[in-house]
Amino acid sequence: MIEVSKLTKTYHLYRNPKDRLKEALSLSKQSYHTDFDALHDVTFSIKKSEIVGIIGNNGSGKSTLLKLITGVLTPTSGSISLTGKITALLELGAGFNPELTGIENINLHGSLNGFSKEEMENKTQEIIDFAEIGDFIYQPLKTYSSGMKARLAFSLAILVDPEIFIIDEVLSVGDAAFQRKCFAKLESFKEQGKTILFVSHSAGQIVQLCHRAIWLHKGHKVIEGNTKIVTGLYQKYGSKKELDFEKIQEEFQSKLLPPEKKQAEKHVQALCNPKIQAKSTIIYEENGAKISNVKLLTLDLEETNLIYKNSEYFYSYDVEFFHTYQNVNLAMLVKTKSGFEIGGKQVPILQEKIISTVQANQVYHVKWKFKNILNQGTYFFNCGVNTIVNDEKIVLHRILDAYMFEVLPNQNDFANNVVDFDFKLQIETSE
Repeated sequence: MIEVSKLTKTYHLYRNPKDRLKEALSLSKQSYHTDFDALHDVTFSIKKSEIVGIIGNNGSGKSTLLKLITGVLTPTSGSISLTGKITALLELGAGFNPELTGIENINLHGSLNGFSKEEMENKTQEIIDFAEIGDFIYQPLKTYSSGMKARLAFSLAILVDPEIFIIDEVLSVGDAAFQRKCFAKLESFKEQGKTILFVSHSAGQIVQLCHRAIWLHKGHKVIEGNTKIVTGLYQKYGSKKELDFEKIQEEFQSKLLPPEKKQAEKHVQALCNPKIQAKSTIIYEENGAKISNVKLLTLDLEETNLIYKNSEYFYSYDVEFFHTYQNVNLAMLVKTKSGFEIGGKQVPILQEKIISTVQANQVYHVKWKFKNILNQGTYFFNCGVNTIVNDEKIVLHRILDAYMFEVLPNQNDFANNVVDFDFKLQIETSE
């Protein structure tokens, strides 16, 4: 969706305005300026439905890059290729008339983007509802706080229904609840196959939202790749005025995982990040059983929540039954962080000839062995237990988003989206 190749933006800097005039009138073409590269030889590409974050200190070239991509600025050299309708939030209040009310700015924005009066009538209330600024929507924009401007700006930007959405730090204003609302909208954009380029000073936001990160420093691209590694190195070295690019790139490479084949030769190491905790867990009422001690384990039975692809694990939990039951079914499910159900299984334990009847006041240790074929990303496990009485399914206990885990990236992995089908490429020449 976005292809940037060897992009450079150079500005002429003059000591005073007279030097600009002297250079323009010089018959000998004498130079009175010095060159400043706001961006120098930057190359990257962004695929459809990817969310890519750009991080860097003030003056690193982030805003310049976005202005070049959106056509606000013209590059000195290099090329930019875009596929699809693009909308951008580059500066707070940009594109607004401060003398007009919020409603008038909405109508102005709609007409500039080619929407008919009828289309705007259908969309205006949706914009007002999303912005949540109350009666201020009827007041001049010059009376708005920065947070209110951000609310209206974001609401208007999503009106265009872009294929490429570019955001420059504007979500740093506004309250936490509205920021979460915006991030949820960005997640829905991703699920719709839209592409997002996101600039932020917040490493946490980059890690939370983005698939990849790009670190810029004084107009140069330092590293690009895994968000946690990129933002971690940025936090480690970003405060330095001068960077040792080669050293940082070597450290970045050393932190990437080894090829999966090497991981498959032995049981994988248990990696556990205590900060990875599901905040969306919903525990059903206990109705004859209780699920507890939900974990993801290595084959060595060590808890882990950072796992490798193509390696085997156990998903485990304990079930205590309050009564004796027959026809008990154990269930599990894997979901993406957006709630999309990837796959799961419900197994009648009688059918599996494991046990015919569960006993009251007995705790059973359940383990589901699986091979991880998920690609890099964040996922959740559900778990449940039910029984059949008179042909009616009765849920004994259930936990949604019971366990959160992440699949780690691999630099030699070219599979995309959620599941790796292990496609094998074959190419033959005609005789």
